[in-house]
Amino acid sequence: MLSTLKQVFNYAVSRGSLQHNPALNIRARDIGGLENPRERVLTLDEIKTIWRFLDSERCKMSIQTISAIKIIVLTGVRTAEIRLARWHDVDFERSLWTIPPENTKGGETIKIHLTDLTKKVFQALQPALSSFVLPGLDLNKPLDENALPRAIRRIQERVGIPSWTAHDLRRTFATQLGETLNVDPVVVEKCLGHKMPRIMATYNKNEMLPQRKEALEGWGQYIERLIYGNVAQLFTENLKTTPTHIG
Repeated sequence: MLSTLKQVFNYAVSRGSLQHNPALNIRARDIGGLENPRERVLTLDEIKTIWRFLDSERCKMSIQTISAIKIIVLTGVRTAEIRLARWHDVDFERSLWTIPPENTKGGETIKIHLTDLTKKVFQALQPALSSFVLPGLDLNKPLDENALPRAIRRIQERVGIPSWTAHDLRRTFATQLGETLNVDPVVVEKCLGHKMPRIMATYNKNEMLPQRKEALEGWGQYIERLIYGNVAQLFTENLKTTPTHIG
């Protein structure tokens, strides 16, 4: 409920109805709740197994849920950010997906660079006659918020990978950028759309778009090689030619 209230107040701030979010600094522990942060990070082999299952004839899921999982793997976005995405926010010519503040947890606009692989996933969805990238059964509404968790549970049953959630894919994205591609932690935080600490946010408005683009391109190529080709070769090439860091 606390999480939902924060989102409601963020929406009110984005619409100009409130000047600030009164629940912003309230923590679950402050109201008697227990915070049990998950630590599940999927391995590269698990990502490969899931992706290949999604591409196989064994997978009977809708293209919306298949695409949602792939997009989260490739971009690290939150479930709501892709579920509520609309086509007018996606610019294929500029390779840019702009997530409006009303769809983000922090109430700020987030810009996501679209790699070739990510664009292919988006473009496979375009024939749907809806303003939503992932429409539900009613084309005038987005995919139901429970559809993705249900689909993930079915995947777990069929491929035998230990319990994971859509948010674990986001954590995996962040972890793999740092551990596998040596992306600078600040760039990783920017890729996730996280707000920087208050002092940094006040004095440093740099969105680091070139560095984020480089990180996403490296990750997209890595995933493509992981699924379809020689990932060891790509990793060696990345170390030699495309280090991603601040400097």
